[in-house]
Amino acid sequence: MSSEAYVAGLDVGTTKIRTVVARPEADGRLRVLGVGVVPAAGLARGIVVDRGQAIAAIAESVHRARRNASLEIGGAYVGISGAHIACRNVTGRIHIPSGEISAHDVEKVIQSARDNVRTSPEQEIMHVLVRDFAVDGEPGVARPVGMKASRLDVEVHVVTGVGSVIANLEDCVRETGVIPLKNVLEPLATATAVLSEAERDLGVILIDIGGGTTDVAVFSEGSICHTASIPVAGNHVTRDLAQLLRINPEEAETAKRRFGVALAELTTPDEMIQVVELGTEKPTRVPRRLLSEIIQPRMEEILNLVKENLLLANVYERVGGGVVLSGGGSQLVGCTRLASMILDNLPVRLGAPRNLTGLADSVSSPIFSTAVGLAMLAAADQAWAMPPSKPAGPASWWQAVKTWWRSRVLPEIKRLAQGA
Repeated sequence: MSSEAYVAGLDVGTTKIRTVVARPEADGRLRVLGVGVVPAAGLARGIVVDRGQAIAAIAESVHRARRNASLEIGGAYVGISGAHIACRNVTGRIHIPSGEISAHDVEKVIQSARDNVRTSPEQEIMHVLVRDFAVDGEPGVARPVGMKASRLDVEVHVVTGVGSVIANLEDCVRETGVIPLKNVLEPLATATAVLSEAERDLGVILIDIGGGTTDVAVFSEGSICHTASIPVAGNHVTRDLAQLLRINPEEAETAKRRFGVALAELTTPDEMIQVVELGTEKPTRVPRRLLSEIIQPRMEEILNLVKENLLLANVYERVGGGVVLSGGGSQLVGCTRLASMILDNLPVRLGAPRNLTGLADSVSSPIFSTAVGLAMLAAADQAWAMPPSKPAGPASWWQAVKTWWRSRVLPEIKRLAQGA
């Protein structure tokens, strides 16, 4: 690895777009070199709804990170989220005629599991994550290569998303001059930044409460077993405040961040705050408890939806390491306590990026967990962000062709077919 090598993570959220540029250190930590944060535009619940606005916002975030780091960003790992994401656990099996498992056999059994995934025409596979290998029926094998066996089984966690949604985001990123080196499910990136190995082994629920979606990932026995994206999150809290207090959304967001409490019992009846009602220019005093009485039901809804999702997936009982909260919505006073109450008194902590140097203080908040996690994954894969000094290789070329086909050719074919 060159001492000049660096990576970039791009978190395209519903409320904020965050770009992090960093360099991996020899001791395994990540040195943060630059950060770019701007309000999001043209996005809703992880989906591009206004291409021009989305491109402009992404470009500004990237520009600020470039300027901050004094480095060019040629490529980045990009976070993907939204209700279009689906997951499932599937198995694969092959026989080993040679009697000894090779690296090719491992690739073959993973492909066997992948082939068992049935997707609709609009879906594409984003991740195939190995959970466990079994050698001749004995599970719990981490590295089967070189072992004697007649049969090899694998269980994998497969994440799928709608191809057009992913392609639209890719196109917006490319328009800024940045190549999407890899699309990563956002809770996987967040987990990389905030979870410990002990938590993964014991079993842990990661809940990332963003602006447009609440992303969930569950780890058990060291590997991921469930992911989900719930389309209720922090923006819904802001909207509730705006409607019930008759204030504009910007005022509601400010009040939420400064005075918001997720558990009403943590406030006192006599504590007052000031807001400006719509149609007036004069501040009005309202009880802080009123804010919490508006916020708490929505936060309870979010956490109950998470619990319901985990129960339906039969993963709720696998958790022994507790719950880790992340994302902007997790920073409300009392959020960890409320989460523990709803999730049957499981231990709950607030998760923030760890193992950082450089501009670490600028990304130490849970709101940067996803962007930092994306940079960490890029560093682990040695997916450098430097602009290419030569034409893109076959892999990049093929990815560009696929993106062009999905976003340009397929819609035209469907349009012509419908008109026939």
